[in-house]
Amino acid sequence: MNSIKKPKTITEYTEWAKNVLFTDFEDSRSKNIYTVNLQAFFNTVSEHDFFKGLDEKLSLWSEEYKNQTTSQLLMDNSTLNLLTKTYESALDKSFRENILLNKSFPEPPKKGWVTADNLFKRFNDGLRGLLVCKFIDGPSFLADKLSAYANQLGLQSRQYSQARDDGYYAYHFYVIFKVELIDKDWKKQESKVEMEIQITTQLQEVLRSLTHQFYEQKRLQIDVDASKWKWNYTSNQFKAGYLSHTLHLLEAIIVQLREYSRKEDSESLEKE
Repeated sequence: MNSIKKPKTITEYTEWAKNVLFTDFEDSRSKNIYTVNLQAFFNTVSEHDFFKGLDEKLSLWSEEYKNQTTSQLLMDNSTLNLLTKTYESALDKSFRENILLNKSFPEPPKKGWVTADNLFKRFNDGLRGLLVCKFIDGPSFLADKLSAYANQLGLQSRQYSQARDDGYYAYHFYVIFKVELIDKDWKKQESKVEMEIQITTQLQEVLRSLTHQFYEQKRLQIDVDASKWKWNYTSNQFKAGYLSHTLHLLEAIIVQLREYSRKEDSESLEKE
């Protein structure tokens, strides 16, 4: 296996997968099974009490946050919109996991090879949503509330903060739902699948929306020196990455000023 050439493009990758993993990502049946399972998962989450009661919870949490900080928690009062990952996007992600991010290649990654058979269950962002907070202390507050809410409904969940070298800042919250999926033989089986909720801030989301297309292109490229961009100050990656770090610092300063102002107002009222 050591003599196998490392695929550099999606086209090379799908051909490699046929010959090495004996899995055909281009087979229409693979896409159809993925699509059917994704729709089943979407329906399960949409009809679950967790999602149906989320608007009311967000309103209550926003009121609690405002009482604590005198500030608005979310950018607006809109509901959490559920977004689905297309088959093509999932295929791209399998390319990254099997090849680009696999330091053990040509051996499998730590969790094993991603194939057409396990493509849907392998990733935790087939169904996802985004919540945008106004201030830097909002994401951690909201992630804790979501965890407690899931626990009340008897659902397993987890959360963690993301602070990547390339300037990505967010909290990721995952909750597990039981859903009936079909396998390669079109037989139904109950499985546990995670849904992802990303929680970020207004400034980080503005920057992400401006640079996401660049990021999508960059992450499918094989880069021998992953940190080389940190010195390439004329590149878009350098500008986007360090601007994101700078915004993260500014958001911290803004919250500190908010708390200082709140403290000043409180002391002024006490003197009166």
